[in-house]
Amino acid sequence: MSNSVEVGNIKPRIQFSADGQQKEFQFFFKIYEPENVKVYIDDIEQTSGYSLSTTDDVQGGVVTFDTAPESGKLVTIYRNLELKRTTNFKEGGPFRSSNVNSEFDYQLSCLEQLEDSIGRTVTFPQYAPTNLNINLPMPDAGKSIIWSDSEDCLVNSDYQFDNVVDLSSQYCTKTGEYVQQATNLLMEVINNKTSVEELKTDTEEIKSSAQDFAQQAQQFAQEAAANTLNSLYNQAEQCDSFTITLKDGVTIYKTPLISTTTDITFNFDELSKHADIVTFELYLCFSAFATVNFPELNMSWLNTKTPNLTQNNTMTKILVFRNKIPGNFEQWVVSLEGGF
Repeated sequence: MSNSVEVGNIKPRIQFSADGQQKEFQFFFKIYEPENVKVYIDDIEQTSGYSLSTTDDVQGGVVTFDTAPESGKLVTIYRNLELKRTTNFKEGGPFRSSNVNSEFDYQLSCLEQLEDSIGRTVTFPQYAPTNLNINLPMPDAGKSIIWSDSEDCLVNSDYQFDNVVDLSSQYCTKTGEYVQQATNLLMEVINNKTSVEELKTDTEEIKSSAQDFAQQAQQFAQEAAANTLNSLYNQAEQCDSFTITLKDGVTIYKTPLISTTTDITFNFDELSKHADIVTFELYLCFSAFATVNFPELNMSWLNTKTPNLTQNNTMTKILVFRNKIPGNFEQWVVSLEGGF
């Protein structure tokens, strides 16, 4: 009887939050060689300080650290396979089922690895237009990457970000100097240290200087505003509780760690009432096997496909919400974008 292990639909990557005590971390995806396993603590790959143990009849293995990772550190165990064939079937040679199964297992594992990598890339939602070009423009020092006027591709902005910031800083410094001068003159009047005529003369000088600088200040402000609008920002917020308060300008919300069956509710009171379309992402962050519910939300799943909102070896699931009726925050269309 063959002792090969059937490859299942298990993602080739698993993560743990270290508690400062645990040294052993178990994974359940199949590996073919010990060097297939990559271990990270936060964003640093570990090349020593741990051992790997596996058994022939059980899929997966255990990574054991010499010293327990510090509490709060993120431990990632990942399978990294070389994309290749492992068997060459010769013409007229023996055709053993064990060799065929091994080759298919390896190729399926490579596909799982690609699927996991693609799941952590930037993608558009299903309802996005099909004519979008997401190729990055050629690098241009100091420029921001923005959407084009036709809203279908990325281009470099017209302004160098650092220059506009410097000009804006100069404008603020000059403005502060003028405010201080005006304050000093006011104190002199209060203390009767200058005549009205002298005050008038000093004021005219300040007015003249301010008018000369006003044109420059206007240009600096316009460039600063243009750069702000042309820059890409992705605002995210870590929520303190399972009642999510939506706020203007925030597009990504991360829940606290979910360890038991949990109800998630929403508060839309802080959203601007004039907003027509509201789209946001919700990251469900699991620390243990649990299920998520939305008892107070009137929503429908995209394409009527209700996803699995239970932690099943996927520690993070990403949901995208969009209000169904413009200007109405009571009905929402929701889709599961993926997880990892």
